[in-house]
Amino acid sequence: MAHDGRATIHDLKGLRILTKKEVCALVPYTPQHIHRLEKAGRFPRRLQLGPNRVGWRLVDIEKWINDRVAVAGASPAETYADDDEIAF
Repeated sequence: MAHDGRATIHDLKGLRILTKKEVCALVPYTPQHIHRLEKAGRFPRRLQLGPNRVGWRLVDIEKWINDRVAVAGASPAETYADDDEIAF
């Protein structure tokens, strides 16, 4: 927080909510595949924001991406291979 008690943009980063369109721009999967990964516990859970609106916390999506990249010795293609095997 700023010294005067106001929140800064940096402080609000953890509160940023992404839309489905924004998540799909960051993650190379279709909305249907993201939903399958969520159900399997392999993708951050969406937040129900209202009766017809969902979103994902930016920090959760960033952590998921960083965890994928951090897999020791794995190229990006190898990192995503396990999630491509989720049953339809």
